[in-house]
Amino acid sequence: MKKVKKPVWIAILILCIAVITGGVIFLLNYFRPPVEDTINRDDFTEASVPPTETPTQMPTVPPTETPTLNHYGYQTAPEPEDWSNLSFDELMEKNSDIYAWLYIPGTNIDYPVCQSSNGDDNFYLDHNIYREYQFSGTIYSQTMNSRDFNDPVTVLYGHNMLNGSMFASLHNFEDEDFFNNYNTAFVFTKDKLLTYLIYSAYTYDDRHILNSFHTEFEDQFLDYLDSTLNPRTYDGRVRKGVTLDKDSRILTLSTCTNGPSDTRYLVQGVLVDAKQREKQ
Repeated sequence: MKKVKKPVWIAILILCIAVITGGVIFLLNYFRPPVEDTINRDDFTEASVPPTETPTQMPTVPPTETPTLNHYGYQTAPEPEDWSNLSFDELMEKNSDIYAWLYIPGTNIDYPVCQSSNGDDNFYLDHNIYREYQFSGTIYSQTMNSRDFNDPVTVLYGHNMLNGSMFASLHNFEDEDFFNNYNTAFVFTKDKLLTYLIYSAYTYDDRHILNSFHTEFEDQFLDYLDSTLNPRTYDGRVRKGVTLDKDSRILTLSTCTNGPSDTRYLVQGVLVDAKQREKQ
């Protein structure tokens, strides 16, 4: 048998070491909690100022009972108490690419949202809110979407991290009981609180939604809406009674699945309420 020359063995050994080292680094990055896990809305909430005492006045119009939000027969979650005090001035001091905050009750999702201004639409796939490399990335949108959430469909992307961070807990909606009990997503912007009723969740393929469906055309938008109400998948969950039309504004949250690499898990909500807030 012909002996393998020593330099070849050395090269193979170096290659094996490199592969093992790379694998260890990958796993450490994958399981390491992201920097954003240490950030919460309280860090960017202005302290409440006690109101000054004013004389009691009789109302000129008899008070009426404040209506509860009820859409398509579903009660949405109560709005967060601190939403009006969230300071976007402080957020944007850290990074001017931060333009929204996403919060979904019942999940771990309570994160700032970025959109890159450096020409790389997927910059935040592997960068944190400080623009530093981080495997877990940041919740983000691409420049095909405006930052005001007025597009027919707005898509936000996030990793399916094994440590439960980023968009991993979107997969909670696979469970029927969870889907039935949690139905609300909140988006904070500089001047609004947007409330979405989560109406659909399902496994999808990896096509680029905004490139594949020309939602600027009414007929194609309506076809797309119909597909979200009737997903052709074994794990699709849809709220009965929800109807969508050309004026609907859809929030689509996209993350990877635990299956094939060419599949995505989508959770979708329809805008049901928008409140103005003082710009901060």
